[in-house]
Amino acid sequence: MELKKITYPLQNEYYNKSIFHIKNEKLEIQFGTVFLKKGTRIPENGFTKHDSHEISIIQKGKIEMLHEDGSLKRYIQGGDVIYIEALEAQAGNVIEDTSIIYTLIK
Repeated sequence: MELKKITYPLQNEYYNKSIFHIKNEKLEIQFGTVFLKKGTRIPENGFTKHDSHEISIIQKGKIEMLHEDGSLKRYIQGGDVIYIEALEAQAGNVIEDTSIIYTLIK
């Protein structure tokens, strides 16, 4: 067993902080935190598609999630738990400073 405290990236660190990364021949899991600053877009341009399934807990904040055509998909905010299918396009505008706990599963 390994125990770690939940911490978020510092101001001078990249927005994503990996806490656990477990990989073997059958499975890969990454667990970490993200801090997104109000007024930013994630990603800065276009959309991202992860090769992992994602489950995220929005601790606090609010993000306007977008469809690939740029239209509003939905808002996610503090208290929401979201599942994103592997290779699903994702992008959003950060409406409030947002803290997220995530798990990526391959």
